[in-house]
Amino acid sequence: MSIRTSVKQMLVRQQDKKYEAELAKLRVTYAQWAVEQEKKIAETVVTEIGERAGLAEFVIYRQQKGELAENAVERINAYFVKHPEAEIVYGDEDLLSENGERMIPWFKPCWAPDTYRAFFYVGSVVAVRSRLLQKLGEPGAVTEGESTGREIVFSKAEEIRPLMDRLFLVAGGFERGCHTIGHLEEVLFHGTFGTAGIGLQGPAETSREKAEDEQNPWEEYRTAAESAKLSVELAAKAAEEARELFAGELRVSVIIPSKDNPSVLGKCLRSLTQRPEGSVPVEILLIDNGSNEENRKKTEQLVEEIRTAGTPIRYVYEPAEFNFSTMCNRGAELADGKLLLFLNDDIELCENDWLDKMVSRALQPYVGSVGLKLYYPDSVKIQHDGIVNLPVGPVHKLQFMEDDRSYYFGRNRFTQDCVAVTGACLLIRTEVFREAGGFREVLRVAYNDVELGFRLLEMGYYNVVWNDRFAYHHESLSRGSDESPEKMQRLVQERELLYQMHPQFRGEDPFYPKGLNREGLDSRVVPAYLTDRNVLQEPFWKRGLPGGEELQKIRRDNCLMARVETAGPERIQGYSVILGDDNACYEKHLLLIPCGETEGQGVWSMQLMPAYRQELEENLPDQKNVALGGFCVLREGEQLPAGNYTIAVLVVNRVSKLKLWNTTGKYLTVELPAAKE
Repeated sequence: MSIRTSVKQMLVRQQDKKYEAELAKLRVTYAQWAVEQEKKIAETVVTEIGERAGLAEFVIYRQQKGELAENAVERINAYFVKHPEAEIVYGDEDLLSENGERMIPWFKPCWAPDTYRAFFYVGSVVAVRSRLLQKLGEPGAVTEGESTGREIVFSKAEEIRPLMDRLFLVAGGFERGCHTIGHLEEVLFHGTFGTAGIGLQGPAETSREKAEDEQNPWEEYRTAAESAKLSVELAAKAAEEARELFAGELRVSVIIPSKDNPSVLGKCLRSLTQRPEGSVPVEILLIDNGSNEENRKKTEQLVEEIRTAGTPIRYVYEPAEFNFSTMCNRGAELADGKLLLFLNDDIELCENDWLDKMVSRALQPYVGSVGLKLYYPDSVKIQHDGIVNLPVGPVHKLQFMEDDRSYYFGRNRFTQDCVAVTGACLLIRTEVFREAGGFREVLRVAYNDVELGFRLLEMGYYNVVWNDRFAYHHESLSRGSDESPEKMQRLVQERELLYQMHPQFRGEDPFYPKGLNREGLDSRVVPAYLTDRNVLQEPFWKRGLPGGEELQKIRRDNCLMARVETAGPERIQGYSVILGDDNACYEKHLLLIPCGETEGQGVWSMQLMPAYRQELEENLPDQKNVALGGFCVLREGEQLPAGNYTIAVLVVNRVSKLKLWNTTGKYLTVELPAAKE
């Protein structure tokens, strides 16, 4: 071995050691994170309890196999004192391994009636006010002078489910605007059931998938069925809405915006009409904002085919600039149905009873909109499974994930309440749509469906995604990778307008627990503690490249995989990986390359701090030292000239001095600062 090779190997080992040390600082186990969080909570417990002196009268129903967390009773009492309207409260939970290690946290959403109907997600600890138990004539209520917080133990969820169904029903859990059921966002219970079968062989995190998919200790909560009484009661509440359905008079108006897309439109229309006799009848309103003459003729032929087959259909041809909201509202104006189904022309429907299932839930008086799980064509790859609202904006969690397994406590298996469902397939009662005022036409292209979902929530309705039926969405898997600066700017502007309309939803989603990952566009649903120690980097831009070289003299190479997930007004966030090499040896720089009118005005660069991204090492197991490939840079305080920039990444090998760069396919727009008044 030559001296040069020996020295190189030594330098590489040094970089690997530095990488391992940095990784150890940024990677955290759940047990470590839980201790840190509960220290913070402990500091507030005494203060909060002191500020809210007083005792609430309540009973705690808890799982036999486990124990209440420290201060759980005090925290529950403080919650009831602070929220006098609350009748029931439940909390998060985790497991204790055989050696006492905290593991597998179960973070839960706010009260979600449709999720509850499908899955007893309230779990192992539920506290109920005595006054509610007394209202039901239920034995065991705490009476004046007795010890509050008395525990009633159950061994199986099926024992307690019928009582809980009655309690949630009487508490108003299946009515609009329910405020009587609370979620305490803290771990209140440590379960010991089923841990012997999990078989920890190291860090608790390695067992999560096995525990959830193969030997889930919470399986009984998944299988504890909704009681017959609850089903009957809820059916009765919807009887008035459903009467027309049983009389055969209910009709769904299907509104399809379409232009110059007859090939996929044909698939959509044929799949829509291929339903068995006895299904909910439909009428179709096809809204065309200006197909060319050839495609207009093809569309008219399709319309005649569908009409001849016996389905009422109306073709509305009104040339105009594209505005999804306007087209949908136009269809709603012309509709005769008691329900409206907004459907993209690239949706291909599957399974005969999909519409009947959606209608049955949409008729519940407390439900606003109902969506359907969407797959990419000819696959079980998820495209949509309910919208989640994060700090970066509305996203599709589980997008691109294979639907061949259960993700985070059945998120893709059970009916879920969510902030909004995609307008690509959205069912709503006509009266509710009109009460809400339709789609906001100022949102021409994006976020109009999210805005409607926000508005429905504000009106007290719940939005639901139906998970045991699906449709195909013929949307390109690579869509968005080559967006222009103009399209990116329009997207940013419409997103900002969305939050100006609904400021209380900026970065907030009551149905997506705060204990889950909320940063970036990571499609997975995993606990947030995995990236808890990442730091939001302060911007420090320099004109020019490190070393003063010109960009055109450095090799651009696709072996550098660079991605930006968000480039909004708050932050630039993404990741980069050098394929086929040891990533520990590279320092990385974020580049902003002027484009458009400012092209050629000089590159801006900033060295990046590493951020831990667990999914990189999971998804790229054949690549070396990629877990620290993330980055997250704050926008606030940046000193950059106004204009459009291409976002790129430059990497420099500290050992060989090799330099590579590549674009991310994303753009950043820097606007002139607002004039001071």
